[in-house]
Parts: sequence; C-alpha cells; structure tokens
Amino acid sequence: MMAWRSDLQAFCMLMFFLVSAGSVISGKPVVLNVKDYGAVTDGQTDNSRAFSEAWKAACKQEGRTVINVPKGGKYYVRQASFEGPCKGFVVFMIRGDVYAPTDKASHTLPYWIKFRYVDNLIIAGDGNLYGGGRSAWPYKSQMQVVPHSLRLEFVNHARIDRIRSIDSKDKHISIYGCNDVRMNRVRTTAPHDSPNTDGLHIAMSKRIRVTHSKFDTGDDCVALFSGSHDVNITGCSCGPGHGFSIGSMGKSPNEDPITKINIQNCTISHTDNGFRIKTWAASSHPTLASEITVEDIRMDNVRNPIIIDQNYCPQGGCDDKVGSQVQIKNLKLKDIWGISSTETAVNLQCSSKKPCQGIVLEDINILFRDLEARKIRAALSSCAYVNGSSRGKQAPKACI
Repeated sequence: MMAWRSDLQAFCMLMFFLVSAGSVISGKPVVLNVKDYGAVTDGQTDNSRAFSEAWKAACKQEGRTVINVPKGGKYYVRQASFEGPCKGFVVFMIRGDVYAPTDKASHTLPYWIKFRYVDNLIIAGDGNLYGGGRSAWPYKSQMQVVPHSLRLEFVNHARIDRIRSIDSKDKHISIYGCNDVRMNRVRTTAPHDSPNTDGLHIAMSKRIRVTHSKFDTGDDCVALFSGSHDVNITGCSCGPGHGFSIGSMGKSPNEDPITKINIQNCTISHTDNGFRIKTWAASSHPTLASEITVEDIRMDNVRNPIIIDQNYCPQGGCDDKVGSQVQIKNLKLKDIWGISSTETAVNLQCSSKKPCQGIVLEDINILFRDLEARKIRAALSSCAYVNGSSRGKQAPKACI
C-alpha cells in the first residue's frame, strides 16, 4: 500500500514537472521504484547497484519513464553513473535524501552522481543530495581529484528542478558538453569557507537556463568556462561565495570563446566578488569573451561588486610587460546598485595587449560602507586599458 502511494505521489509530481518543463509527450508514464530493485534506507547499505538497475530498466522503455526515489530514510550511494542513450524520456525523481560516502578513499573518486550521453532527461524532486564535503575539505590541498556531486556530460534537453545539493566535496553541479539544460529552483548549500565548492560549473555547453535558484557556497555561485555559449541566469540569489564568474581564461591553448551570457534580476550578498571576469596574465593564450550583459543586479555588502582582472597571477612573479591575450568586448553593465564593502566598487583592469572593447556602464549606483568611519559614502572606480562608454547615473564616477 505504501509503495503504491509513493508511486502515485511520484506520478503527480511528474505531471507537475512535465507541465512546467513544457513537455509535449503524451501518455501515462511507467513508474519504477528503486526499492523494487533492492534499495534500502538504512544509511549504510550501498544503493549504487539498485539505482543502476532501475536506470537500466528505465532506459530500455519507450515513451516516458519515471524512476522514483521515495521519501523516508537515508539512501547511501557510493558512486553512480547513469549512461545513455535511452529509448525514451526519463525522469529521475529524487524525493528522498541521498548520502555520499565520507571515507578517505571516496575523496578522490572522479564523480559521485553522473548522467552521461542522455537525451530528454528530468532530474527533479524535493530531495537532498548530501555530498559529505566536511570529510574531504581539510584534505583538499593534498588531493588532485575530488568528486563533483552532480555531473552532466553530453546531455541534451534536460531539466533540473528543485534539487538541493548540500556540502559537496568539490563542485555542487557541473555541466560539460551539454545542450539545452534548464535549472529551476535549485539550491546549493555549503559554508563560506568550504574550498572549491562552486554552486554551478559550466563548460563547453550551450543553451543553459538557470532561474529562481539560490547559491550559498564557498566558491563561485556560477562559474563559466571555455565554450560556454547562450547562458541565461535570471532571478537567482548568490551568497555567501565568490559571486558570478567568467574564467579564468587563457591558461590553456585553443580555449573556446565564452559568448552570449546574460545575468539578470539577481541578488548578490556577502560575497568576495559580485560579477568578475578573470584572465591569466603570464603565458596567456588567445581567446574571447564577448556579448555579455549583466543587468538589474542588487549588491549587498559585496567586496568587489564589478571587477575585470586580466592580470591574474595567483603564484606571483608575473612579468608586468606580458599582457593577457584574452579579448574582452561587448560587455554591458546596466542597472547595478547596492553596497560595496571595499572602496573601489568598479575595477576594470584590462590587458595592455588586448584592451577591452565596447564596455558599457549604464545606471550604476554603488556606495561604499566605510566601517572605520561608520558611514556609507561614495565609492571609487578604477580603469586601465578600457575602451567604452558610460551613461545615466554613475556612482562611483565612471572611469570610461
């Protein structure tokens, strides 16, 4: 009776997610319960095989199939890879809480949960992914590989809805080589000092939509890397963490450009950076960041609200005469307001070899919270090798 109710709940939630995702696939889905494949919720038994067997069964089905991970108890999963291609539309409905391993050997696994070579996928539910990061963070400096909690590789036409990732060992969610992925009402949570726990890490992917999600983490809320194209981030909140970041860029040869990025209607609070573009200074390789819009953003106690750093040199000792070979152009920063915790609120340090082109500042209103003077006062801006224009309100006073 309980299993029947669980499957009925999964079906009802599935209908909600399919409607909200705009699915046009008709017909009643097949519902597969992971408990029917041997999954248990004692928090100790490894459910990797049970989850894998349910996936294999779903992948063979035509039409729509939902894999139901019911509420109740703790599903311990050491490592799981779900690979396609599949015959139909698969929904992975996570309603229970899934726990990662915490033993030392698990710290260097290449991934925890991975979906690969799948078309037409929904990962949804109101469950939690507990990454076990607290067991790994103290040893991060000694480890070369640390698992991402949820990784999508070469996945097309996917939705991730209402999933919560907690205390990932490394990145919470990573998207690589994917096309048409939509994330809605996702939340990532980790302490502000947890190392390298990016909320969302995107590379070599296009048509990515992130809406109404919340990123509380120890590193970048969203990090965009080589080959990110046509990415829209709307209605999200970021903080604590390191803000929204493009790059670093130019470290490796033949990096694909980062283009057509839109970040709109977001709140950034208590972060080290707000919006940042970062490129390597020494030994930089040519590439491009272009067609970027950051608009309607509220900053609350952000250390570096707007920053371009084309002199990135984390180990020090870089030659000041060697400029970055990364070209930044057609960047629009509009309707950005709030409070900076550093005096220089707008800091655009572009490359002497490839000056920034087409930079637009429009209606910027950022003030500086001076803790020593115990008051809020005017902030400053700083520019180097920037070609562009400013219009509308400019606080701090524009340097271009």
